[in-house]
Amino acid sequence: MSRLALGRLAAAARPRATRGQLVAAVLCAALGFGLAVQVRSNQVAGLSTLSQSDLVRILDDVSQRTARLQAEARDLEDTRAAVTGGASGSRAALQEARARTRTLGILAGTVPATGPGIEFTITDPKNHVHADVLLDALEELRDAGAEAVEISSVGGEQVRVVVSTHLVDAAGGIQVDGTLLHSPYHFLVIGDPRTLAAALDIPGGVLDVLHQEGATGMVAQQDSLTITSLRPAPRPQYARPAPASGR
Repeated sequence: MSRLALGRLAAAARPRATRGQLVAAVLCAALGFGLAVQVRSNQVAGLSTLSQSDLVRILDDVSQRTARLQAEARDLEDTRAAVTGGASGSRAALQEARARTRTLGILAGTVPATGPGIEFTITDPKNHVHADVLLDALEELRDAGAEAVEISSVGGEQVRVVVSTHLVDAAGGIQVDGTLLHSPYHFLVIGDPRTLAAALDIPGGVLDVLHQEGATGMVAQQDSLTITSLRPAPRPQYARPAPASGR
């Protein structure tokens, strides 16, 4: 068989797009473009409906979070330079290890904590505030840089919030790690006061949700707070330190 004949056979064997398939492809591409434009338009429209003060508040919140992350990155770079700095590296590494131990103790809730922050009180006279609203408040505060949190009923038992903290609706209130709390709910939060307060007051945020539920949220910025409630250090049941891998 000649080379020309082989070429014709190969061309015939290749699948050919029908006119219907081409039309469908064009329609899919147009639909995808239209959806992308619509999503972008909705995002712009959502911002365009906000007042100037709301837009300024959102921008300020984003700027503060960016500045905080940049400061943390600089601190980490300084620490790396210190612990790898020749003869003084061992001493710096020991000091860093001790500082990390104190930091982990605060995050795990095993040691008291003090520092600036906010007091946040939720008053819910109609019992319309459920566990999901308190959880949203915690998430907003964590995203805003909260470093230690305590929740209590005003004048009642205090619960230190940690990574494993869970909230469940219960008769008469909300259970936080098995402790029943009731309105008014009182938060002590250590972190940058201005950033924490702004995170709760963003449009459509926690304070707006509370207002929609017939509840109120009061935020007071404080120069110094002390959280004394503690959590026992958990003991792992199955996990063990992994052996160091050889190099």
